[in-house]
Amino acid sequence: MRKRHFHLPRIAAMFLLALSVVLHPDAGMGSTERQPKTHTTLSDETVIKPAEKPAEAQTAADKIRSEILRIAQDNAAVQAKAEKRREEAKAARYDQSIYGALKHQGLTEEHIAKWRHKHPLSTLNRLDKLPPAKQRSVADTATFIRKVNPNIPHETAWREACALVFYSVKYGVPANLAVGIAKAESHFNPNAKSSAGALGVMQVMWKVHNGMLRAKGIAPTRDHMFDPERGVEAGVLILSRYISAYGTVQKALNRYYGGISNSYLKKVNKNMAQLKSHSEAMGY
Repeated sequence: MRKRHFHLPRIAAMFLLALSVVLHPDAGMGSTERQPKTHTTLSDETVIKPAEKPAEAQTAADKIRSEILRIAQDNAAVQAKAEKRREEAKAARYDQSIYGALKHQGLTEEHIAKWRHKHPLSTLNRLDKLPPAKQRSVADTATFIRKVNPNIPHETAWREACALVFYSVKYGVPANLAVGIAKAESHFNPNAKSSAGALGVMQVMWKVHNGMLRAKGIAPTRDHMFDPERGVEAGVLILSRYISAYGTVQKALNRYYGGISNSYLKKVNKNMAQLKSHSEAMGY
C-alpha cells in the first residue's frame, strides 16, 4: 500500500473548510447560491418548518477569540502591576513599614535623610541595612514613642527607636523588653534625671557605671547620657550583662531596678503588651 503524505498547509485548509461548514451550514460548496430551504413536506403533506436560529451578535468562534483576548489582557495587566511593584521595591531604600510610619506622622524619607546628615554616628545611618523585620520594629517603636509621649520630637523618637532596635540586636536583648524598660524608666525622655543620679532614656546610674561606659566609648562624660542614642546603648548594654550574669530576665530586671519589685516587673510587662497591641493596630 502506498503511503499518503499530508502537508500542514493542506491539513489547515481542510480544517478551516470543515469549520466554515459547521459554522455556516447553509453556505454552498460551489459558486452558485442556493435558496435556503424554509420547510419540509412529508408524504402525507405534513409541513415541518425548522426552528428559526436566534440572531447572535457574534459567532461561537468570535466569542472564543474574544474570551481568549480578554484573558490575555487580564494576565498582561496583572504581570505589569507585579513588575511595577518589584521595580518600586528595588528603588525603595527602606522597608514599606518605614514609609508607612513616616506618612502616619506627616513625615517623609527626606526627614530621615536630614537627621542622618545631622548625626553622622546615629544608628539611623544603618537603618537601611537592618532586615525588614527589624525595620518594622523601628517603625512600630517610633510611632509608639510619640503615642506615649507626644512631647518627644519626631527626630528624637526616631533616633531612640532605631537605637533601641539596633543595640538590642548588637547586645542580644529582646527589643520589646528594652522598649518596655525605657517607657517605665523615663517615658522616653532623654533628658530625664532622678534625685538618685539616674540619667537619660534608660535612667542609667552614671556614678556606678561610668568606668565601663567610658572604656566602651559610649559615654565619656556624664552629659553624654542625655544623648538619646548613647543613653539607650548604655542601658541595653547593662541589661544584657545582667541577663548573662543572673540567667533570667526577671532577676536581671530586679538588678536593673536596684531591688526586688513586683510592681516594676508588672509595669515593664504591661508596657511590652501595649507595644504589641500598638504594632498590631498599626499593621506594619
